[in-house]
Amino acid sequence: MAVAGATPQDVGVELGKQVSTASERPKWGSRGQFIMVLMGYAIGLGNIWRFPYMCGKYGGGAFMIAYLVSLFCIAAPLFVFETVLGHKYQLGPVGTFTNMYAPWAGVAYVSIIMTCVILTYYQALLGWAVIYFVQSFAAKLPWHPDECGGCTTGDYFGQTVLNAASFGDEGGWDVQGKLFLALMAVWFVTWLALIGGKNVLGKIAYFTVLFPVLLLVIIFCKAVTLEGAGDGVAYYITPDMSHLTKANTWSAAASQILFSLSPAMGTAIAMSSYHEKSYDRLLQDNLVIICCNSCFSMFGGFAVFSIVGYLAEQRGLPVEQVASAGTGLAFDVFAEVLTLFPGGSSPFFSVCFFFMLLLLGLDSAFAFVETLQTYVVDFIQHKRPDLEITPKMNMMIVSALAFGLFLIGIVYTTRVGSNLLDIADHFCPTYCLLFVALVEYVLIAWKYGAEKMIQDIQNCAPPQWQQYIPVKAATIQMKYVGPVGISFILLMALIDEFSGDSLIANESGWKTYGGYPTGVTICLGWGSVAIPVGYFFFSVIRAHMTGVTTPEQPAVEDVKKANTSQTVSTKADENTTPPNEPSGSDQ
Repeated sequence: MAVAGATPQDVGVELGKQVSTASERPKWGSRGQFIMVLMGYAIGLGNIWRFPYMCGKYGGGAFMIAYLVSLFCIAAPLFVFETVLGHKYQLGPVGTFTNMYAPWAGVAYVSIIMTCVILTYYQALLGWAVIYFVQSFAAKLPWHPDECGGCTTGDYFGQTVLNAASFGDEGGWDVQGKLFLALMAVWFVTWLALIGGKNVLGKIAYFTVLFPVLLLVIIFCKAVTLEGAGDGVAYYITPDMSHLTKANTWSAAASQILFSLSPAMGTAIAMSSYHEKSYDRLLQDNLVIICCNSCFSMFGGFAVFSIVGYLAEQRGLPVEQVASAGTGLAFDVFAEVLTLFPGGSSPFFSVCFFFMLLLLGLDSAFAFVETLQTYVVDFIQHKRPDLEITPKMNMMIVSALAFGLFLIGIVYTTRVGSNLLDIADHFCPTYCLLFVALVEYVLIAWKYGAEKMIQDIQNCAPPQWQQYIPVKAATIQMKYVGPVGISFILLMALIDEFSGDSLIANESGWKTYGGYPTGVTICLGWGSVAIPVGYFFFSVIRAHMTGVTTPEQPAVEDVKKANTSQTVSTKADENTTPPNEPSGSDQ
């Protein structure tokens, strides 16, 4: 798979012909399944874990402003573009980008590498939730001050759960048994859900999306009654305007909404490719998913910062100091409030809460692995169009992906694993996501064509919606606002990365992110950025040198006629034969 995208033969394309495996592609069982799976993918652990600590780190309300601007100007439009393109071509990202502009199809493989990096530490993070979930079954929560010798929830998290160490400490690279077993359990559940196929995944999503919302409402109702909650909420919604002049605030906000909604990772393309060509409710679905994702993040922020205000008062610390606790913020603040439920109910609510975190995280993990699986299956079918993807082969692909990524993720179960996770989470989502988003904007607006993209959007909307699509505004956003905005944020972030006041001197005297050792920062941090980005430029140069051309596209009128003909044919078939359920192969 590493060389695909360079030549027509590498991606299974003959010059002048479109990539197509759509006729054999399984379909979603219902509209609700598609919405729930993509909503579960978007509404993940990052909404409760990453969004609050980013707010705390970058000025509370100031981060919210940058987040909303990034949502409307960058992430939401790109999410719509990706779902429309996946629906149009009925292919995964590689086939879709090949049909759009073949020389740049290598951008899909940047997303593959990026998804693998993110997924390895994301599952390790879920492993932390597994440990808390299991420990919550005790008669009294083990992180309660009476049970842990008066320790704080933060101390319990760092010392007991992670047994964290700094780089250079003796035994820092020792694998921790409970973290290893927790990671294994997370991957086993992920594997178990994915071998069932689209219908099983869609049905699971109803529960894994709706149940966490109910639990978060319960946590919120308790949190806002705590002493000091108002101070935390005030910090959350009051912008520190000085942060809006800092590039790292904007890069963090853009990377957060891209990380959460996750355009530029290929999942939106992959998931929407399993719709019927005649489906015309895609824009409504996008609106629901985008709104619910951001609303969940913001609502979760109110719950988190209510507890942050309480903790600040109890510990005698400023709110901003508690809020900037880092990647463990959610585990610290929620673990604290769970000890405060009355009448011995703390263990029950703790079990429910950490079960909620697991559901939120697993939803996203399912979609991540499903996206990687789509890449693999499409690649196989491009190379071997005559090969049928059987249920057994489908299981083998899922198993290989899960086992391989599990092995890579073991590094995050060491005593320095939380530091490694912090480095990977800082560099990969920020720079890779911004880079891929920039390339996709240029590809869509200038190589594929903004006018063609708008026509595709109109084709995905019911007739009564088409007149309300703001064609001129969409064209300006696509051609200028999106790419220029991302370019500016990316440039400023790079400048700040090498000269900003957020750098900390390490033991060697070098100033690096977090003060981590230079070698680790370069290898894991910049390495996770340089390898996929470098591959993209290599694939573009190779494609131009070998003369790759974009497959010829049918005229818009021909597409409309084909879609109309397919719709009529589908309806006729439904009147004569019962619909077939997609099999477990699904891919």
